[in-house]
Amino acid sequence: ERGIAARGLMHPIAAEGFAAIRPGEPVVRTQKRKFEFIEDNPAETDLFSMFGAVKVTPKNFYRLLQTNQAVLLFPGGVKEALHGKGEDYEVFWPDKKTDFVRVAARFNATIVPISAIGAADSVDIVLDAKELLDLPFGIGDNLKNFNANATSARYDTQDGEELFVPPLAVPKPFPARHYFLFGRAFDTSSIDPQNKDACQTMYEEIENELRSDIDALLAARERDPFALDGGKRAWYQRLFGKDPPTFPVESLPPSKV
Repeated sequence: ERGIAARGLMHPIAAEGFAAIRPGEPVVRTQKRKFEFIEDNPAETDLFSMFGAVKVTPKNFYRLLQTNQAVLLFPGGVKEALHGKGEDYEVFWPDKKTDFVRVAARFNATIVPISAIGAADSVDIVLDAKELLDLPFGIGDNLKNFNANATSARYDTQDGEELFVPPLAVPKPFPARHYFLFGRAFDTSSIDPQNKDACQTMYEEIENELRSDIDALLAARERDPFALDGGKRAWYQRLFGKDPPTFPVESLPPSKV
């Protein structure tokens, strides 16, 4: 409605492919975009780039905020995206990595945490990364070699230190319903980017807000009878020709509405 397209920051493997055959960082366009992302490079036809995503680097993050663009950053990174068994919707932010808060404060940006649930309930993890690395017959060793050569998304992490091994997962017959919640906005205009203590405090507040939002969604979801039963949702849609209702907004804490 407002014509704002958020620019995602994607992992180097997503940006360059598993063979990393396209060296160099993608150049970030310096003016605002709407939806014509493909015009920068007609040969760049992958889905992420088509929607404006760029490789996650400090330089790209800085340039995007410098040109007043909306940015999607995932501080939890690979550890959250490729989580293991029993780690559904856990938050794995690194300790004392406040760089994104400091850069945001440099440009007086507003930080809005976004929580989402549903994806982890749509698949069954057969083997997670740690179990895959322990597989016999050279399978685990090959995965370890692949991971050792994978480019890390974090500039201060050596390649191979980040565990980039997707779990072996099987999709469920019907996906779970997905929920999204935009959390409390954090204004950085009063934060001195050189004040590491102030940036650390805000970093922790944002992380706690995200955890709280996820917990609020999980609790409210208990009041949605169609949340995890995809077959029931499908029958409702077929019978009534519309999506089934979800939990009332009042199920969320007042501070989240």
